Amino acid sequence: MTEKIANKEQSGLSRVVGWVLTALCIAVSLFHIFVAVNSSISVVQQRVIHVMALLMVFFLMQGQKGLEKKKWTAWIDLALFVVSVALAIYFIRGTELSALSRRGVQGISQMDMIYGIILIAVILLVGWRSVGPALTVLSIIFLLYAYFGRSMPDLIAHKGYTIKKITDYVAWTSESIFGSCIGASASFVALYIIFGELLNAFGAGQFFIDIAYALTGRMKGGPAEASVVSSALMGSINGSAVANVVTTGTFTIPLMKKVGYAPEFAGAVEAVASTGGQLLPPVMGAAAFVMADLTGIPYSTIIIAAIVPGLLYYLSLGIAVYLQACKKGLGSEEAERLPVVREVLKNGWYHLIPIVVLIVALLGFGYSPNTSAIYAIICLLAIGLINVIRKEKRLPIKEIGDSLIAAAKTTVSVAIACACAGIVIGIVSMTGIGVKFTTIVFRVSGGNLLGMLMMIMIACIIMGMGLPSTAAYIIAASIGAPALIQAGIPLIAAHLFVFYFAIMSFITPPVAMSAYAAAGIAKCKSGKTGVLAFLLGLAGFVIPFFYAYRPALLLVDANVAEAIWCVVVATLATVNMAVVVIGYLKKPLNVALRILLAAAAFLLVYPVVWGDVVGIAVSVLVYLYSFLGGKKQAAAA
Repeated sequence: MTEKIANKEQSGLSRVVGWVLTALCIAVSLFHIFVAVNSSISVVQQRVIHVMALLMVFFLMQGQKGLEKKKWTAWIDLALFVVSVALAIYFIRGTELSALSRRGVQGISQMDMIYGIILIAVILLVGWRSVGPALTVLSIIFLLYAYFGRSMPDLIAHKGYTIKKITDYVAWTSESIFGSCIGASASFVALYIIFGELLNAFGAGQFFIDIAYALTGRMKGGPAEASVVSSALMGSINGSAVANVVTTGTFTIPLMKKVGYAPEFAGAVEAVASTGGQLLPPVMGAAAFVMADLTGIPYSTIIIAAIVPGLLYYLSLGIAVYLQACKKGLGSEEAERLPVVREVLKNGWYHLIPIVVLIVALLGFGYSPNTSAIYAIICLLAIGLINVIRKEKRLPIKEIGDSLIAAAKTTVSVAIACACAGIVIGIVSMTGIGVKFTTIVFRVSGGNLLGMLMMIMIACIIMGMGLPSTAAYIIAASIGAPALIQAGIPLIAAHLFVFYFAIMSFITPPVAMSAYAAAGIAKCKSGKTGVLAFLLGLAGFVIPFFYAYRPALLLVDANVAEAIWCVVVATLATVNMAVVVIGYLKKPLNVALRILLAAAAFLLVYPVVWGDVVGIAVSVLVYLYSFLGGKKQAAAA
């Protein structure tokens, strides 16, 4: 009897926690919309409220789950929710103008230090639980480096800092936890997550999948091409490669397996396609907003620079998928099972309007990312309202409410990742390790640009493994970009270089998170799927080198003729990589021919006349040989 009463009380408490969580999530999402159109709250307090509110959301989410499963840990989460409320009150009061002035003169008090340490500990804990241990461990390593600096080897040693000084810099300045990373999360990222959730709630996600399937289903290996297209469409809005795999992969991977692709290949295609969505404008997994904030480069310039490389990435993957279908003799999907393009557009063309509004606002009128997002959200709400009223004779209150709740919950992992990455950036700035890394890179590479690029590529991939895309870029940029800039590479090219390789960590073994998520859906070996994803994504490992050697590919401040030529040679190089990976072009290619094509691709990266001539000549000769040989084989057959 006593147990029944206890269970009933626990169930009642779970409902109460759920109501509080729902109200808090809606309030958090509305807060981000409010601060996008109103500047009455200071920037520092916006960031403080952003972090503290999302910490509360996280602990309420975990507490509710624990209560539902009758776990004793639920009480710890609810206690940490109370701690988060106390932190919020203290930090909001501590970032008022009078408090900021006092701290600027006197430094932080003993109580400030205690609350600062608690905040750092809570953020590290939530980082571990929400985005995995890698980012938390990395943050702890940097904090220890700040404290034990004088005991480090001479190459990376510094004077060392006290706990009070570290806490002051990390928790109470706008250079670390509450720095530009959280600033981008609070002002841009949260809005675009709301936009993405609203798109899904009103059916845009299914529309993207249907239109991709309708356009590509009749091709050889059509479902795989549909995976490429739908993942590009969804991933350019979605902020997570893994989430994109789970969203589109549940539909595309079974279809790829059905037409004859091996499970590992199907999983790899989905992993590469979903990861590439973060490289394709307009949203680019939210990292583009952080890039704009870190570099001062207009967001519109960044997405213009990223458009050609993003399309080349998908071109290479699309060709690889098609060649694999030809190699294995796979057919297309049955016509009667395919949606008709005309019908899909007729029934859902309005889903494209908010995206068009977003792009026009960003590029056509040059509005800021948050202003553009507000216009797109308003447009999306108007269309959704009209559509639901017309079809179902009701107001879309549930769709809007669910979107606001889901957006707040989704923003937690992004914001905490940015906060943890902010700790790393703060320590890098505080200790000067970024400058030391630049010195190390120049010393080890001997000033050779290729050697330097290879070192930074490996560092970015390693540092990005296991991290959310935004955090991976932030940390890679803080360490790798300064060395590239000092080597004479343009600012935007340097940041896109480290960004690409931070993102490539999602399909690079041994921690290929996107590939492992896809392997789970495909029900196949994760290790083999990771290797195949790495191979299919090889174009993504070649394209960034064009940024360093041929920055005209970015279309920013470039001569028109030079930009066109760069696009031509980069296209040929990425197509070559697709052919090399599959090893088929009208007929199977032997190892020697594949090596020749790979060498031609790498030659085309360097901006020298003889390299272009040899690279193009070799490519043309191999293609001619393969096509003519393929025709002879077909005739003989």
